[in-house]
Amino acid sequence: AAVDRHAAALGRPVRRLSLRDTRSRWGSCSARGDIMLSWRLVMAPPEIGDYVAAHEVAHLAEMNHSAAFWAVCARLYPDHRAARDWLRTRGDSLQRIEFSAPAEALA
Repeated sequence: AAVDRHAAALGRPVRRLSLRDTRSRWGSCSARGDIMLSWRLVMAPPEIGDYVAAHEVAHLAEMNHSAAFWAVCARLYPDHRAARDWLRTRGDSLQRIEFSAPAEALA
């Protein structure tokens, strides 16, 4: 929903949205319009996932981290600096969580 909302605000289509188990990034956006988000964002406060969605959608307009990109990002998510700081200071704890099932549950 957040990706769709930000894409509509930007007036750019998203070709495909996927969730993955990532340990080194929160999301990505391809030049073709494919956006990937880490499913681990569900463990963060909702506004953090909203920021990452806005950040990746901003790449539909600017495929870099230039001043122009950050201007688009700020337009989509004005409090992006606070959300980015949250990820820098607390995000690693979400990346370290491992889930394992007992062997008999996998059989």
